[in-house]
Amino acid sequence: MEALLRSNAAGSAPTEAQPALSLRELNAGLEKRVPGVGGHSKRVARYAVGIARELDLPRAQAERVRRAAAIHDIGKLEMPAGLVNKPGPLSPDEFAIVRLHAVAGARIAVALGQPELAAIVRHHHERFDGDGYPDGLAGEEIPLGARIVAVADTFDALSSARPYRAAMDPERALGVLADQVGSQFDPAVVAAFRSYYSGPRATLLRALGR
Repeated sequence: MEALLRSNAAGSAPTEAQPALSLRELNAGLEKRVPGVGGHSKRVARYAVGIARELDLPRAQAERVRRAAAIHDIGKLEMPAGLVNKPGPLSPDEFAIVRLHAVAGARIAVALGQPELAAIVRHHHERFDGDGYPDGLAGEEIPLGARIVAVADTFDALSSARPYRAAMDPERALGVLADQVGSQFDPAVVAAFRSYYSGPRATLLRALGR
């Protein structure tokens, strides 16, 4: 990872192709380190762009949200492997370390010449009520892209199997999102996700196993 960051930091500004390639390589490395994270990131990116479309965001903004969602966990490359792969709940001290991945991911995005993604990556664990991390932002202080990724990330985490628990039924996961409207999540973003998830495109993708 450090070699990739050095190569992009040296010399002239990176081209459009260079950062994208480096981010793909980093994501591939993260997938090797944390099996399954690649599939998670792809689903989060798909959900995020679906939400963005439901919110009628401009195409360029929706694409920025998709790209940030695809790398939202990239900072876990800097976390101890034993923590990110731990087959069970984290202790408070361990969680304090792992939650630094949001800051690390934002720093990596900037280093790879993608500063427009950094705020979304940094703030995707903020809460609408201000009790999130790393900066305790609240409401519309949180970048909209980060509020979108928060919903997409949480839904996929709940509805996917983890080493320490079974996958939650999607309808139950939707219920969890609904219960956290106004506290953890932006109400408009949750409403947009529910609309997207019940729509024909999302239904078809699920039927195809994608």
